[in-house]
Amino acid sequence: MKIVIWVLFFSFSLSLFAQDILLQAEKAYANGKYLKAKQILKRAAHNGNIYAQVNLGFMYENGKGIPQAYDKALFWYKKAAKKSNAKAQYNLGYMYETGKGVDQNFTKALQWYERSANNKSVNAQYNLGIIYYNGEYVPQDYALALKWFTLAADQNDTQAQYNLGIMYETGKGVSKNASIALQWYEKAAKNHYLDATYNLATLYYEGKGVAQDYTKAAYWYQKVAMQGNATAQYILGEMFLSGQGVKKNKIMAYKFWLEAAKQSHQSAQESLDILCKESSWACK
Repeated sequence: MKIVIWVLFFSFSLSLFAQDILLQAEKAYANGKYLKAKQILKRAAHNGNIYAQVNLGFMYENGKGIPQAYDKALFWYKKAAKKSNAKAQYNLGYMYETGKGVDQNFTKALQWYERSANNKSVNAQYNLGIIYYNGEYVPQDYALALKWFTLAADQNDTQAQYNLGIMYETGKGVSKNASIALQWYEKAAKNHYLDATYNLATLYYEGKGVAQDYTKAAYWYQKVAMQGNATAQYILGEMFLSGQGVKKNKIMAYKFWLEAAKQSHQSAQESLDILCKESSWACK
């Protein structure tokens, strides 16, 4: 599950004075002056500043520079959550889900996550997607998982984009559609999500949901291979050997197979053995 970290969230509705108070707290926090940050936030929180309430709750929840106090965290989160603050609602959901400072209560966790998600919290939307996808303390429901993942993905959540690709490729909760799967994988790949990048390359390589395109497959496989994915390294070796989407190059094939073999990729090692028999330079 995703955990909300310290973030001061300003809006134009805040007065300049209120913004100045939060900036002072943020500066003190960043400089390790946690007690000062707490004092600033506490004054603002008692005066009804929602964002001070959320961040004060965070400090109490995590015990950053001050004694950890879940009861106080819960108090301030509830203050802000009742005013429809999505971060506070999410954090309450997390506390109820994990039993931090309260009796573990999945029903309340779900309720707070849903309130937060409906307030456009991408973290809550993603978590709800996971909860319904896996059937965690609720009946498994791929349709609801699809709904929440889509909302999170539309806010550029990379993991949600990847999960949607999986759902459309495998037909979980939707009709199989490799073309839509490819679109979601590409969005996640452009956000540097490696599993999505590998799957995208494979769809282009196999021509699933798109015209077979070895050039694009090689492009995306290389991005994964450069991050150490042994299977992508092996496939690229094969592509360089045969000239699929790239110019034939035995040396490049050797290099990629060697990297994969270092990770105990059996097929890569076998390909190196064959290349060694054909070219003595590859026996080094």
